[in-house]
Amino acid sequence: MTAVKDACRAAVLQKQPRLVEAMYFCELITPTEQLGNMYAALGRRRTKVFKEEMQEGSPLFTVHAYVPVSESFGFAEDLRRWTAGAASAHLVLSHWEALVPKTDEEREEFGDGSSVPPNTARKLINAVRKQKGLPVEEKVVQHAAKQRTLAREV
Repeated sequence: MTAVKDACRAAVLQKQPRLVEAMYFCELITPTEQLGNMYAALGRRRTKVFKEEMQEGSPLFTVHAYVPVSESFGFAEDLRRWTAGAASAHLVLSHWEALVPKTDEEREEFGDGSSVPPNTARKLINAVRKQKGLPVEEKVVQHAAKQRTLAREV
């Protein structure tokens, strides 16, 4: 059993493993008055808008975007809240996307990975570890400048 486990581990490490996350294809339909509010709701998540078009004969915009699955929880409620219920979204699992490109071909096709905010992978891993009840390395003191020593009253 140990030999099989070691062989599988060596095979995985030989192929340069990378962290990927699931992406939803999101089709949003909203009136032109609520377009700015819709973009505000999208801006709170790591969305990538790739197409927007106005529907002919109506005051509605259709926006196509990719939303990470990990960022999609509560998305419909946020969208309704920001647009006063005027926008609607349709989410479908689209593809898996590597967080940081590894090979030269991927860098050429997808860019250098600078669009990925720093520590995104660490945040995702820590969120999964918290859900599973596993220990997470976190700072005990988060805002040391804001903490003060209380003076004793005599």
